[in-house]
Amino acid sequence: MIRAIATAAATALAITACSGDSPEATPSATIGLPVPGVTASAAPDNSGDTSIVPPTVSDPVESITVTGSTDIATDLDAPWEAVFTSDGAALITERDAGRIVRVVDGETTTLNGPGADAIAEATDPTGEAGLLGITLLPTDESMLYAYLTRADGNAVVRMDLDGDSLSVPADVLTGIPKASNHDGGRIAFGPDGHLYVATGDAAQPGLAQDQDSLAGKILRVTADGSDADGSVPEGNPFDSPVWSMGHRNVQGLAWLPDGTMVASEFGQSQADELNVIEPGANYGWPAFEGLFGAPEGTELGETANGFTYPVAQWSPTSTASPSGIAATEAGVFVAALRGEALFWIPWRADAGFSEPETIVEDLGRLRAAVVDADGSLHALTNNTDGRGSPTTGDDRLVRLQLEVD
Repeated sequence: MIRAIATAAATALAITACSGDSPEATPSATIGLPVPGVTASAAPDNSGDTSIVPPTVSDPVESITVTGSTDIATDLDAPWEAVFTSDGAALITERDAGRIVRVVDGETTTLNGPGADAIAEATDPTGEAGLLGITLLPTDESMLYAYLTRADGNAVVRMDLDGDSLSVPADVLTGIPKASNHDGGRIAFGPDGHLYVATGDAAQPGLAQDQDSLAGKILRVTADGSDADGSVPEGNPFDSPVWSMGHRNVQGLAWLPDGTMVASEFGQSQADELNVIEPGANYGWPAFEGLFGAPEGTELGETANGFTYPVAQWSPTSTASPSGIAATEAGVFVAALRGEALFWIPWRADAGFSEPETIVEDLGRLRAAVVDADGSLHALTNNTDGRGSPTTGDDRLVRLQLEVD
């Protein structure tokens, strides 16, 4: 079972700007595979064991500095998600084109086959919608899951991946309300082997508080490549796909090494959020954003009057707009769009979260933070989506070189 950090340990502080520098420190190492204890968009094979065994925790990371970067892929068209296979290939979605590309040793190939044709034809790229998140079945990388906006709403589908060819999609989860914005879109396998799906409120804030709607929620469904895909697993708090509710627009999902689930969320204007996700919890939208609207004296990470508050916030939302995230033993890495930054939120299992720090601010809009099978941290830029200022080579997937102390 996913275990949440105790509220008393959730000591994250709010930030009010995105231009702060990482603290000065004498690095202990310069490493190409820099991030220990990674759990990101896909979990390892648990061989049916849904328990979580925390790893041995190394010395706390005191500082992280980005010392360089390497382009893994360039000239991407409005990319939204990147995932890595165990052999090092990257799969990247292009939101508006409804296309998935594979990158191997700098060479980019567009996936083909009946599934690729069907996805491109079905994708509705109105506004912020389109082909969004993808993930691979942890126990079988020939099974690919995708979240896309179609004429009938947002949906999760499954396809077989054979080389560069995709099979005809099979519906896994449908009926997720869509809009030109607030479509969520991130999907990820948790340590329990189930598929988690981030949705938005589809520009209808009241749906986030409607337990019977799939909008404004984090969902949890069975996904094992069989006919059981999309069914409600045992342990869901409402006997439905709904895992948590009261969300405006969740776009980042990840798990820390001890199994704590974290999610990033767009606010409206006052505050963006990083939340620790617990089953059945209500995160308050549209009653509040971050701590704005909370009872006087409410602190980050607390639950009060039936609502759970974030462990970190950015205020105003122009400083962040947090999208995809990666979680490691060092903490949470958050890709920010309007803030045009990569944030690091330090974390320790025995002390919780610290104040977010800016570690990248020269790549423009960032859509995702991604870790490969070797533990290297990557950033996916998003400057060609109509809101950025593209430079030569944009958009790109970039491997970051880090100094860690």
